[in-house]
Amino acid sequence: MRNKYEEEFQRLNGSLINMGKMIEIAIENSMVALMGSDKDVAKQISENDENINKLERDIESLCIKLLLQQQPVATDLRVVTAALKMVTDMERIGDHAVDIADLVIHLSDFKYGKMNEFTEMSSKIISMLHDAVQSFIQKDYNMAKNVIAMDDEIDELYHTVKKELIEKIRQTDEGEVILDYLLIVKFIERIGDHTVNIARWVIYALVGDME
Repeated sequence: MRNKYEEEFQRLNGSLINMGKMIEIAIENSMVALMGSDKDVAKQISENDENINKLERDIESLCIKLLLQQQPVATDLRVVTAALKMVTDMERIGDHAVDIADLVIHLSDFKYGKMNEFTEMSSKIISMLHDAVQSFIQKDYNMAKNVIAMDDEIDELYHTVKKELIEKIRQTDEGEVILDYLLIVKFIERIGDHTVNIARWVIYALVGDME
C-alpha cells in the first residue's frame, strides 16, 4: 500500500513539473509576442492554455484521490493540500500569460522605449517559478524563501516601469496604447505575486506555517 502511495506522490511531482514548464513557456512566449508584435505567437498562447487547464484538473483529481483513498497522515496531508493550492496559482499564471497575449493581439505599432524592463521582469519570474516548483519537489525550505525574497526586485521594476509609462501618457497622445502596456506590466507583476504564493504553500507543506 505504501509503495502505491509513493508512486502517486511521484506522479503528482511529475505533473507539477510539467505544468510548471508549460507555464514558463507561456510566459516566455508572451514576451516574444510582445517584443516582436507577433500576433500569431500571441494567438498560440491562448490556444495552448486549455492544455494547462486540463493538467490543473488532472492534478486536482489526483490530489483528491490521495486524500480520499490514502487518508494521509498530517505531514502528507499538508503536502497534498499545498499542491491543490499551488495549482490554482499556477493556473492563474497561465491565465495572465493569455491576458498579455490578448493585449498584444490588439496593440498598435507603438513601442515603449524601455522594453528591457519587461524582459527582465519576465526572466526573473520564470526563474522564480522554476525554483518555487523545485522547492516543492526537493522539499527545500531555503529555496522557497529565496523565491519570496526575489519579489522585492519584481516590485521595484514594476514601479519603475509604471512611473515611466505614466509620464509618457503626459507627454504623448498615445495614452490608450500606453494604458495597454500598463496592464501588461501589471499582469507580469501579478504573475510574480502568484509565484510567491506558490513558494508560501511550499513552506506550509514543509513546516505547517506560511510565514
